[in-house]
Amino acid sequence: MTVAEPMLFCLRVRYVKQGRLRHLGHLEVARTVERSVRRAGLPYAVTQGFSPHMRIAFSSALPVATSSVCEWYDLVLKSYVPAAEALEKLTAATPKDLAPVQAGYIDMRAPTLGLLITRQDYRIHLATSYAAEEVDRALGAVATLGKVNYLRGKKEKVLDLNATLDTWSVEPADGGVAITLKTRSSNEGSLRPEILLTAIDRMLTGTLETEPITSTGTPELTCSSRIEVEREDQYGEDDEGGRIDPL
Repeated sequence: MTVAEPMLFCLRVRYVKQGRLRHLGHLEVARTVERSVRRAGLPYAVTQGFSPHMRIAFSSALPVATSSVCEWYDLVLKSYVPAAEALEKLTAATPKDLAPVQAGYIDMRAPTLGLLITRQDYRIHLATSYAAEEVDRALGAVATLGKVNYLRGKKEKVLDLNATLDTWSVEPADGGVAITLKTRSSNEGSLRPEILLTAIDRMLTGTLETEPITSTGTPELTCSSRIEVEREDQYGEDDEGGRIDPL
């Protein structure tokens, strides 16, 4: 006798990462969200095997100290709960700095978040005495190089700007400048804003070629007294370059 496969439902949730919790690492965020799902009382599915765990998958890791209004996770449920009801329960059970803001069901066979999302947009505020035109020139000079070498631990790595940096704009902002970055990601990697910002800083001071960049998770800046980085959007593209929203 053939045993029927259980009916499963994939709930896709958009959430924020803000305030003090923007300093959490990706694994800490995942654990916090999983605890929130349990508190919400949703009928989540678990993996099979020796060590079963919640069937939940997240979009790409956000750098520590970077905020976001567009993080995502896919949660597999064993039974159907109306999306609005699931969102309400998750909101009540989740810390406000990781609050869910949107939820809806997708086909279980739909592309995963890792395959779907190939575009990430960032908004960056730098508190600096440099004019927007100077920062824009420095960013353009770094982009022209096509790549930035950096150290992660003892390993030398390369940020491929030709593949990951699409367009940008720089404008004056309160006490400094605002940078908007439109970036691309693939299996080959994604743009690391902290590496790009450190390279811009070194370009402004003329030290890009003399001082190696070391990845610490946060930018090493001398030209800015404060930095705020926020991921504003994540989405995919169709074959004609049209936008595909995760929901």
